[in-house]
Amino acid sequence: MLSKIIFNEKIDDELISEILFDFHKNGPVNNNHLETLSYLKKFNSKSFKVYESKLMFLMGLFYKTKEPSSFLETIYNAYSDTIISDTGHNFTPVQADAYLSIKKYTNFSFSAPTSAGKSFLFQELIKETKGDIIIILPSRALISEYLIKIKKLVSKETLVLQFIEVVNIKRAKNRIYIITPERAEELFKNIEKLNLELILLDEAQISEEGIRGMKFDSLVRRIDKKLNNIKKVFTHPFILNPEAQFQKHNITNNIDSEIYDQKTVGKIYIEHSKGKFKYFSPFQDVIGGENLETDIVKDIIRNDGTALIYISKSKIYESSFIESYYDYIELCPEITSTESLKYIEKLEEFLGTKNDTEKNSMLIFLMRRGIVIHHGSIPLKARLIIEDFVNGRHAKVCFSTSTLIQGINMPFDIVWIDNFTFSGNEDQKTLNLKNLIGRAGRVTQEDNHFDYGYVLIESKNKKLFTSRLNKESSISPTSILDNKTDLNNEDFIDIVEAIKNDTFDSELQLTESQISRIEKSDLDTEISFILDNFLNEDRPLTVKEYYILKESKRKRIKKAFENMYTAHLRRAELTKGEKNVLSTSIPILLWQIQGKSFAEIISLRHAFLSEKDFRRKLNRRLRNKEISVTNYNKQLSEKKVRFSCIAEALPNKGFKIAVPLFKRNTSVVDLEFDKIIYDTYDYIDKVLSLSVKDPISSALILYFRKSNDVRALILSNYIKYGTNDPTEIWLLKYGFSFEEIEILIDHIEKIDENEILFKSSVTEFISDIDNYMLIERYL
Repeated sequence: MLSKIIFNEKIDDELISEILFDFHKNGPVNNNHLETLSYLKKFNSKSFKVYESKLMFLMGLFYKTKEPSSFLETIYNAYSDTIISDTGHNFTPVQADAYLSIKKYTNFSFSAPTSAGKSFLFQELIKETKGDIIIILPSRALISEYLIKIKKLVSKETLVLQFIEVVNIKRAKNRIYIITPERAEELFKNIEKLNLELILLDEAQISEEGIRGMKFDSLVRRIDKKLNNIKKVFTHPFILNPEAQFQKHNITNNIDSEIYDQKTVGKIYIEHSKGKFKYFSPFQDVIGGENLETDIVKDIIRNDGTALIYISKSKIYESSFIESYYDYIELCPEITSTESLKYIEKLEEFLGTKNDTEKNSMLIFLMRRGIVIHHGSIPLKARLIIEDFVNGRHAKVCFSTSTLIQGINMPFDIVWIDNFTFSGNEDQKTLNLKNLIGRAGRVTQEDNHFDYGYVLIESKNKKLFTSRLNKESSISPTSILDNKTDLNNEDFIDIVEAIKNDTFDSELQLTESQISRIEKSDLDTEISFILDNFLNEDRPLTVKEYYILKESKRKRIKKAFENMYTAHLRRAELTKGEKNVLSTSIPILLWQIQGKSFAEIISLRHAFLSEKDFRRKLNRRLRNKEISVTNYNKQLSEKKVRFSCIAEALPNKGFKIAVPLFKRNTSVVDLEFDKIIYDTYDYIDKVLSLSVKDPISSALILYFRKSNDVRALILSNYIKYGTNDPTEIWLLKYGFSFEEIEILIDHIEKIDENEILFKSSVTEFISDIDNYMLIERYL
């Protein structure tokens, strides 16, 4: 039992020596040993201290060591010096081996645990790379973390963007693009203008994930075909066959792969049932069964530690997690620190909730207690603020969905897995579980200090948890692109064929078969009608003007846009769900075109969905004493939220019906403002930016080529960029948001692909530190 290991007056020297010898012989790969060390440190920290110096050397964590104090430590210290001599960096053995392989091979693919130090390895590679770099991430949720770190890492002469545009040519010494596969199309349009030296494909196990995997694999094949001699690095956590990336794409040019299994952090495992906590081990029978005297999560929070609670997105959307974890939320008092409050004020300004009693945001309410919510539908700028807040040690608790699985580097003292639903096949489920528990335990910089964290699961999941944790994972050596039996491929057959035949049109961002389909669709009548009725003196209608139109005309505009979008597909009709998504996206597109900020757009949606006009009239009647308070409350509670379909990426033939954002019969009194935030961002990012803009914009460009009607180009710009103003378009290409453009545009003298020239008024503008940081790379 556990007591035999830890409840001794003195640590068992023989046991420690056995573990240290195994680390010397095989490296820190044995989970049993790391778990035992975690218990020994927890319950015998003073006695354990004697061994920590030697342990850090044997684990290869040389950046956490002091001067050697034994012969064995001296040998390892010499090994550390050799690594520095060979690489020029204070690397661990894993980092050094990967670094040398990356330098030696054109294509290198490796697998390593979550805490192996991949981030530091990448940082050093980025710092010493002179040419342009592309970093490909599996999802938009990861982009914010990379943007923060890389902008801090590189000099202001390096341009860092989350999309591919060749700008600031005169001032930028090199460029770093941080993108998802969906945003990679511009790469092939700009290949000749770039000086590419390195492509990092992080969390490359995305290749297994259905449609997302198909998009990733199609990108890998195009890169290999067009950029065969550019250095490429594929990274994965916990897989047995990183070489599969080469097998599935027939990549043969100067390749190598490696599996690194060395760990740097220990874990203690705890099960929970009905408010009781108990130790258990997924690896060894000798540990387990002992009850904890106290609530481990409460102890960690009270002692200024941090907890990650992994829950489903539905629990966040429904706010049901508040009741489930009320006791822990109550432990977090309101923040008073001026530094912490600055982040909250920034988030309030971005979301437009400051001093607005109608917009009750749970996101803000919890953040004021040092509790954050993290998932992929939180707007990028908001995630940047939240992740800065967490990494600055201002947060105590984080409620998160699978965005943490995707590789976001936010470690916690304890990870509580409430949601045990993982997507994909068994290999993917195992991989996702291991990736998640890798967030447990912070790798500190403290010398001679062994780090460990806690993993907490529900007792009902213990058997499955143990089974998956002890299972190995592999990725398929065959690409989804080559899977003839995938029934979801209909809307993506064009992409698959274009990859194989190299028939992408980089300018229109569509395949040649899709372009041909648009040209044969006879859209002239629809486009002509849109140009006559949707444009007003060469600018699109405002939302107000749009809703003043007769319903029949609005329906025809919607149908015309629907036909323009559908024309590039292999099917003639959208599902009811897809039609609803497209219809809901039109007013959001119009608000974007009007230059509305994100805060303004969600405010306008909130006003529409919550029947603001009705509520105003009701308030007026109450003030005028035309109705009683009782009657006022009754009418208000009986007024239902307007219907709005949830955002969904298009095309999606499986999205057959319109799914409401709010449940039927939801009162305007019970409307949850945060749902509007998340859904609006999904519409802007998943629907408009990634799904709708390219096909519709391309249809307009093709119409212009045939008709010379310049209005088609004007509308194409509005749809693609949200503006037809050349200065604003260039500022967007430089990475500024519309909110930033609004305060910046008056100070622009001239802008093009070469540089931004500022007016003399910019001197006063940059006296504000936030404004200076906004444009320092372009000064």
